[in-house]
Amino acid sequence: MVGPQLSGTARRFLGVLVLIPIITAVWFDIKIASIVVAILAAGMAYEFSKMLKMPVIAAIGLTLLIALPSFPVWLFDAGAVWHSGLALLSFGIAMMYRGVLAGLFALALSICLYFSALLLDQPDGHWLLLVLAAVVAACDSAAYFVGRSVGGVKLAPLVSPNKTVSGSVGGIVAAVAVMVGFASIPALAPVAGLAPITGLDVVTALVLGCGVAVLSQIGDLLESALKRHLNVKDSGAILPGHGGLLDRFDGYLFTVPAFYLFFFVS
Repeated sequence: MVGPQLSGTARRFLGVLVLIPIITAVWFDIKIASIVVAILAAGMAYEFSKMLKMPVIAAIGLTLLIALPSFPVWLFDAGAVWHSGLALLSFGIAMMYRGVLAGLFALALSICLYFSALLLDQPDGHWLLLVLAAVVAACDSAAYFVGRSVGGVKLAPLVSPNKTVSGSVGGIVAAVAVMVGFASIPALAPVAGLAPITGLDVVTALVLGCGVAVLSQIGDLLESALKRHLNVKDSGAILPGHGGLLDRFDGYLFTVPAFYLFFFVS
């Protein structure tokens, strides 16, 4: 097989190719975006259930519990209390099968997917999701390339031996730069009516970009810790040697809820 022999750079290039149709769909229309996110959510939930090595019926049940909060609000709006109950139930089931770490991951994933649906229920929410995607992608790519080039002290050797402090700092700088770019140059905003982004001042963008970068890296480390705990290399196999959906979207676990709360609650 050629896939597993791909270099890290090649795998990241393939990752971009995989994301292009997803980005295009999200860009096109907010309702289409919400459907795409719900489909991806179901895929991530199923990957997680498979990682737990649950019986098929139990895996399908847990997949539905985790993915249901991601359903478009305009299609299924059960409210925060109902979805909180689903998240806690997911936590309990995953913890029962594979321990507290698995339960916490199920809880974080369920909450993230619910906030994704809430974000896409807001006017121009799909644009905000794409802005977040740009910031997370910049953080992830810079962390990888800076870490490889500079090396140095390991960030969390017991969880993810390849990650370095230099890479983490590089990721934060890149994320801040992209966020400040959206705040400083209105032309970068996809549409003139995108007030939450075009209205950002530079100082707020600095803080927000830094926060998104840190939370993105925490999500990445949480998934790495889960995979180490479960003794699996990748969450799935979208492409040989490339990983699964959770491997591609772990940076959104905490950034999506934070992004929504920043723009629509704070």
